[in-house]
Amino acid sequence: MKNFAATAIAALLALTANAAPADPTSTTPSASPAAQTSVSVQYDTTYDNSSFPISHVACSDGPNGLEGKGYNTLGQLPDFPYVGASPTIPGWDSPNCGACYNITYNTVSLYVMGIDSSTSAFVLSQAALDRLTGGQAVALGQVTAFYDSVDSSHCVT
Repeated sequence: MKNFAATAIAALLALTANAAPADPTSTTPSASPAAQTSVSVQYDTTYDNSSFPISHVACSDGPNGLEGKGYNTLGQLPDFPYVGASPTIPGWDSPNCGACYNITYNTVSLYVMGIDSSTSAFVLSQAALDRLTGGQAVALGQVTAFYDSVDSSHCVT
């Protein structure tokens, strides 16, 4: 019986290790909601403006800022328009500037890059919330979703 359990666990680990990376806008969550944190998700059309200056967000300059990485407008960010304010970014030059998050609402998951501070919610572009809600951002205004931090490579397109 011990050998069977060990073999089953080894097989499961091998399958997990060889799994393909998730699609940036997958319709299947990459993590169960139980493993993620519940959060309010809203939108602000400021984050839809590709020419909006990075100098106007919390992650502008400083050692952790996005300007130092060569980004001057939102449209230059690799994951635009899947960007916004994150409750994990408390203010200017946070170590979480540019962090990538997997946000799941119902059966849709979306990777977003944190570029600005928020006290208690993710505040995304309308395009991102529309993608997450099947085009219902304006009608819903805000939703309760789940999120977790993921490797930044998911937010580079």
